[in-house]
Amino acid sequence: MSLSNPSSARRQPRRARAKTTCSALGAACSVAVALATLTPSAPANATPGPPRPADIEVAARSTTITTTVTDEDDTYGPLDISEVTHQITYTTLRGRVRLSYAVETYLPFDAGALDPRHRMFVVELDTDGQPGSERNVRISTRSGQLTAEVISNATREVIATVDVSRPNAQTLRITGPRRLIGARRYFWYSNFHADHSRHCGWSDGYPVTCQDDVPEDGWIRLDRPAWPWDPDLAA
Repeated sequence: MSLSNPSSARRQPRRARAKTTCSALGAACSVAVALATLTPSAPANATPGPPRPADIEVAARSTTITTTVTDEDDTYGPLDISEVTHQITYTTLRGRVRLSYAVETYLPFDAGALDPRHRMFVVELDTDGQPGSERNVRISTRSGQLTAEVISNATREVIATVDVSRPNAQTLRITGPRRLIGARRYFWYSNFHADHSRHCGWSDGYPVTCQDDVPEDGWIRLDRPAWPWDPDLAA
């Protein structure tokens, strides 16, 4: 736990406790550890139709890589992170890449009480492999709506928003295309401050922010398909 915003530039490589699953239909793929995937469920009222031949061909060539990193119960407040997960889904046929980043806490938390200043989750994204991060995704609530904003670290301007969902009372998940949230490595942090909080409230007239970083130092590395596409490399 720390009481200030993390500096992505100071982060050094560190081995994180991670479990990775790679799965593919119609392709050979080694499996490290079996994990539950983050594929969203279809709406309850959805009526399935017969699959199209093109869809069958794409599904047969799709690959999903899922990695989970755990964290200790070490931070005051309801936003103490227990684990983070990323999932990369791509097809060799069309080259489309979708990413999901999920965060889970030890305790249930009120997503409606998240705030862009005092109570939020952030994913810092290193897109070029150089020191520091170029983008971040801030998850908070604005006007009663849970929002995931993609922000440029250079200009501090919001570039876009991506889908955010709440699978359960302890989890948030964001999903988007590689062009928006693709990265070579990343880390999460949460900030929590509340006036009524014993540990994360006030001290000598100053607000106290309880912060949890995952990993505590260093970055979580992403597999090559998640890296931002570089036309010069024709990747």
